Amino acid sequence: MTRSRTMYHALGRRNFLGGLTAGAAALGLTACGVSESSDGENGGGKDKGGAKSGGTRTVRADNGVITVPENPKRVVVTDNYAALMLLELGVVPVGVPDGTALPTLMSAADYDRLKDVKTIGAPGSPNPQAVAALEPDLIVDQFYREKAGVLKAVAPVTHFDWTADALWHEQIAKVADAVNRESKLTELKARYETRLKEVKTAYAKQIATSVWAPLSGGPSGKFFLGTPVVTVMRDLGLTIGAGIPAAKGEKFIPKSYEEMDVLGDCTALIYPVQFDGKATPTTQALLDHKLWKAVPAVKAGRAFPSQHFLMANYSFAIGAVDEVEKMLKKL
Repeated sequence: MTRSRTMYHALGRRNFLGGLTAGAAALGLTACGVSESSDGENGGGKDKGGAKSGGTRTVRADNGVITVPENPKRVVVTDNYAALMLLELGVVPVGVPDGTALPTLMSAADYDRLKDVKTIGAPGSPNPQAVAALEPDLIVDQFYREKAGVLKAVAPVTHFDWTADALWHEQIAKVADAVNRESKLTELKARYETRLKEVKTAYAKQIATSVWAPLSGGPSGKFFLGTPVVTVMRDLGLTIGAGIPAAKGEKFIPKSYEEMDVLGDCTALIYPVQFDGKATPTTQALLDHKLWKAVPAVKAGRAFPSQHFLMANYSFAIGAVDEVEKMLKKL
């Protein structure tokens, strides 16, 4: 499976420009491999989790080997991606960062499950008192190791570092391990692989004879090539054009509008929209520009919107496969 970076500003990943525009931060994986605490320092003093859940187990995280409840029941997350990962694993978090539940950035089903969940403060600034009030038995963090670390006095904290190059499916595998839902993860992976096979078989000719590029609007007369949906596109066997390097297709590569002729080799283009079907302001500015309208694929009616431009979990990946299938039907 290919590499990916994830979601819109309000769903997490830092360093992409502006509000709800698609973009990504430089993320990465590091593994400590050393236990952070051997004396119950990580949440042990509060007797959270283990006693309430009927046992404990250990999880290797990037902040050490952490003792966690065998089956966590009250999980707090410090980033928005982890919330969506937990949902598809069958766990509704009891605490999430402010701004997690936004109907424009997730399915109606996910929004319904998250809209009434208590919030714990802004992303990156969890409020320890708000977290403690929720009586969590586990805290999952991917971006804010130092600030999340202070919460270990409340409950065990597992930090899975996502601050440089990372694989989205590896991240969800780590979260699944932390909450002991690996069997559910296996089901999700199987569903994804089944959909890939179905689409690759049904549209083999269109896949073999087309060239694709994903892009989104940027600030000040710029646009971005690349997106985490490249993960899915490559799994489907699609050829990625526009000069997007194989090693950087899931990243966001800035280009000026004057460089839009780089799209000339593409049969089809994919751009992001929110779950209400609307493009963000910067992407809408791109779509309205005369240079965009002169691109061959655009003139041919082969520029397609995608609500799953970024990858939060397997549900997003399957959603992207479904969208690409509809696009392939029009080629």
